[in-house]
Amino acid sequence: MKLTRILSCFALTLAAGCHSEPAMVRQMHKDELINAIREKLLESAEAEKSAVLATTDDESQAAALEAKKYEAEVNADRGELGRLVAADGRREEIEKFDAFDAAWAELERIDERLLALAVANTNLKAARLVSRDGAAALDRFVNALTEMQHAVAEPDTIRTLSQASVAALRSQSLLFVHIPSADDAEMTRLEQQMANLNAEVEHCLRTVRESGRPGLERLESASQAWGDYQRLSAEIIRLSRQNSNVISFDVSVHEKRKATKDCLSALAALSAAVGGGPHPSR
Repeated sequence: MKLTRILSCFALTLAAGCHSEPAMVRQMHKDELINAIREKLLESAEAEKSAVLATTDDESQAAALEAKKYEAEVNADRGELGRLVAADGRREEIEKFDAFDAAWAELERIDERLLALAVANTNLKAARLVSRDGAAALDRFVNALTEMQHAVAEPDTIRTLSQASVAALRSQSLLFVHIPSADDAEMTRLEQQMANLNAEVEHCLRTVRESGRPGLERLESASQAWGDYQRLSAEIIRLSRQNSNVISFDVSVHEKRKATKDCLSALAALSAAVGGGPHPSR
């Protein structure tokens, strides 16, 4: 009888152990998933920073795709983690998981906007345009005016041509200030200054054209170069106004940083709740 009772107790102990095993397995799996989510969340944040700071379209697009890949992996792990939490039905875990879920949803919302801005690269495109095509068109304009100055003898005409060159170059310098500006009021003020300088150039060209002086064959070439520059300048201002690089950097430094911290804090709280779950008997 005594042996029978001992065997019965042993059988019950084994049964209890077998019954608790799935919960223990789930807890270990939850721990693994939480660690994996944390790692992939941080990897996604690093890729997002690379997308924001990239200096070419290809680099920013590649980094944005990498960030989205890690986000997709987080979502896969998050789905599995949610199923395990629901299976155990522990209220604290469910509450902490829901809090993480909300924090992650906010982070995804910010990332969707942030990565779209990062790959647009409008400030970067504006800077390239003003320093390449814009500068080339303005060089043609100034060179044509310089040749005209050498071809005429009238001091008034020479001064007018010089005035046009100076006004055009001053207008270009304001574009370089406009591109990195994050202030709408400042951009509006710069655009007004550029408009005034451009009007001054137009007035000078009109004055020289109406003078009918001989030796002004280069005026048509100068006018064409100026028209090209004006069209490029308008496109540069349009790109600069979108401010995608400036805004994405600001969002990354402020909104994204806070959302990432909130997400990691929620994940840490969930990890602590999971750690308070079933433990193996000693």
